[in-house]
Amino acid sequence: MEPTEVAEIEALRANFAACPADVAAEFGVASLDLGRGALAVRVSEAPANPFLNHALGISTVEQLEAITEFYGDVRHAVSPEPGVDLDAPLHARGYEPGYAWMKFSRGVERPEPTATDLVVAEVDGTRAFDFARAAVEGLGEPDRVADWLTQLPGRDGWHCFVAYEGGETAASGALYVSGQLGWLGIAATRPHFRRRGAQSAILAARIERASELGCALLVTETGELVDERPSGSYRNVLRAGFEPRYLRANYFPKAADPGAASHVKTIGSSRPA
Repeated sequence: MEPTEVAEIEALRANFAACPADVAAEFGVASLDLGRGALAVRVSEAPANPFLNHALGISTVEQLEAITEFYGDVRHAVSPEPGVDLDAPLHARGYEPGYAWMKFSRGVERPEPTATDLVVAEVDGTRAFDFARAAVEGLGEPDRVADWLTQLPGRDGWHCFVAYEGGETAASGALYVSGQLGWLGIAATRPHFRRRGAQSAILAARIERASELGCALLVTETGELVDERPSGSYRNVLRAGFEPRYLRANYFPKAADPGAASHVKTIGSSRPA
C-alpha cells in the first residue's frame, strides 16, 4: 500500500483506539480492521461526516462485503486503495463517486518562515484540554468530543500543538508518527483567530518536530480544488512545501448526497486557518 495511505490509516487507527469507552458508547464509535492494511471507522451519531464514517485502503470484494455489514444504514465513504479498480463492484453495491480528496506529501526540510503574532507550543497531557478546545471549537464539534481529543496529547505517537495568544488557545494541529511516516491532521482554528497565520505556524512546528523524530515522509490531505468551495486548507498545505500526489476517490451510497462530503473533515483533518 502507498505510504501516503498507510500514514493516514495508522493515524486514524490510533485516534479511534484512544476514544474513551463512555464517548464511544454515546456516539456509536467503532473501528474494523479489514486486513491488508485497510480500516473502516464509524461514528453512528455523525452520519453526515465522511471522515468519521470512512473505509480506507479497500482492495478486495470481500472487504466491501464486510463494510456493508459494519455500516448498516450509517452513511459512509469508501476509498479504494490507489491503483485498485473497484468501480464495477462498488457500483453493483449501490455506490457512486463523490467529492475526492487530494493527498499531499513532502520531506522534512524546514519550510519557509511564517509570520504570526501567535505563539505555538507542543502540549502534553497537562495541557491536553487546550488542544481539544481549539480543535472542537474550530471544527464545530460537540463539546463532548473534547473528552476524546484530550486523550491524544502525550499518547504514544502523538505530538499535539496549540497556538496561543497570551494564555488563550487559538488553534490546534497534530502530528502522528508511525515509523518514518508522519501524518498531519486535526488542524483547526477558533473562529475569531482566523486569518492570523495560525495554521501555517503550526504546520511549520509539526514539520520541524517530525524532522527531530527521524521521519522521512510527511503526509496530509484535504478536499480537491473545486469552484465555489473554500480552499484555505489547500493553500496552507502548498505554502508549507507539500506537493499534490494524487486525487483519492471517495464513493458514497447513491441514496446519500455525495456533494455533502465536505473538504472539512473533523477529528483528524483540517479547516482553513
